[in-house]
Amino acid sequence: MDTLDCSCRGPLLLHEANMVIDSLKRDIRRLTNDLVRKDTLISAYGSTLRAQAQSRIDMSFQAKFPEEPATTSHPACSTPQQSQPWTEVVARRQRGVLRKFSPPPFNLSNRYSVLADSNVADPAHAIPLPPQHRSAEQSRPTAPPPKPPAPRRVARERPRHPPSSTRPVAVLVGSSMVRHVTLPRSETWCLPGARVEDVQTRVPEVVEQHPTASTIVVHVGSNDIRLQQSEKLKSDFTSLIQTILATGKKCIVSGPIPSACFSDMQFSRIRQLHAWLVGHCSRERVPFVDNFGSFWRRRSLFARDGRHLNRAGASLLASNLELALEAHHTPR
Repeated sequence: MDTLDCSCRGPLLLHEANMVIDSLKRDIRRLTNDLVRKDTLISAYGSTLRAQAQSRIDMSFQAKFPEEPATTSHPACSTPQQSQPWTEVVARRQRGVLRKFSPPPFNLSNRYSVLADSNVADPAHAIPLPPQHRSAEQSRPTAPPPKPPAPRRVARERPRHPPSSTRPVAVLVGSSMVRHVTLPRSETWCLPGARVEDVQTRVPEVVEQHPTASTIVVHVGSNDIRLQQSEKLKSDFTSLIQTILATGKKCIVSGPIPSACFSDMQFSRIRQLHAWLVGHCSRERVPFVDNFGSFWRRRSLFARDGRHLNRAGASLLASNLELALEAHHTPR
């Protein structure tokens, strides 16, 4: 049955296709005739425009160079000659006389000849020129000499919460990430923009001001990531830990926090630093606080800039550090 339907519809489809082809051919012939007609009109318009342009050129040329009548010689005869209906005219083009243009003479003189010729013996009595006649170099203000670069200084912020009446048993030293972090019976040293070597230089001062503190907790390293010097950062951490242990104090390293606005490269570097600190602190038997998993992909714990911690983030960091202090039996 299907074969019969196909055999019946075949001629019908062929007929429809031929009709479509004939329609397309008629459209092609119509479009071709339209193109030929438009080309003819364009050619005719072009010829008309050229003729009009040529006529305008001739009229302007005749206006600039008028024709002169020809001077014909008449024979010496007393018989009057009949006037001819037509007059022969010879067109001559006037030859323009090239004249040399000489500019009018200008009287050039120096308005300040008296000032130029006078010999001033004392420069203090010299007559200064008006501001509008001074040269650009004289009127240009002299720039002050460049100041030498100031040495890098890291200021310490006072804790926002007043210290307790008892003497602290631990001191938290770190960058601006610990600004709002408070621990029981501890004092927080916030050093904005501090790097690992900056914290190391402050260790003797911390030990001197807090002799009763038995533990120093350090949280630093985020500002060193921007320098892209991994080997130097590892060496600085090693020196920092050795400096703290050399004073007879216990050392607790707070691991880096992955900021919410870190790029892929910065995240990769802080992840490598975290992995290295885990292994290095384990070999040196130094307690390590893992903050990576607590802050990763938690934008609500950061401030608007995406780099620093807000109150909730500071509270979470304080909880992690307090658990580490309790786990290592720090006297309270």
